[in-house]
Amino acid sequence: MKKTGLAVLGMVVAVFVAGCGSTGTVSPAPTSTPTSQATSAKDSKASIDPKTVDYSKVDYTVAYGDSSTMSAIASAVWFGEYDGKVVKVDGIAEKLGGWSIMEEAGDGVKIGFGFELVGSTDYPADGTRVELLGVIAPGGTMEGSRVLYVLPENMKILQ
Repeated sequence: MKKTGLAVLGMVVAVFVAGCGSTGTVSPAPTSTPTSQATSAKDSKASIDPKTVDYSKVDYTVAYGDSSTMSAIASAVWFGEYDGKVVKVDGIAEKLGGWSIMEEAGDGVKIGFGFELVGSTDYPADGTRVELLGVIAPGGTMEGSRVLYVLPENMKILQ
């Protein structure tokens, strides 16, 4: 029974990593003192309204090329550890089923997590470098997944 449980866990992690476009390793979550109010993983998307979040209080920032922080956040996002956190991220927007914000992790490997523009379908061109400021909440295409919800005015095209 233990082997079956480990196999299932392994498949879940593999699906998550594949969904993010990466086969690399995941670093531990960054340590920080959060400034926005977190919610439990059981809360629904409706309980975190991206239109009422205080975006002046950024909990985590991912600089362009910072694949270790991106990897840590991408891992923790999946498990709901960042629900309600405000994240500012500079990366590459990629259409991978849904939209993702990605960083190069080396040797052609990429790591990232999903994002969704709130009330807009005006996404950047695939492969465009963007800066996003949003809040993480449950959503996305897979049950239990989370995404970075971004108001259109909080997306900047950088290239």
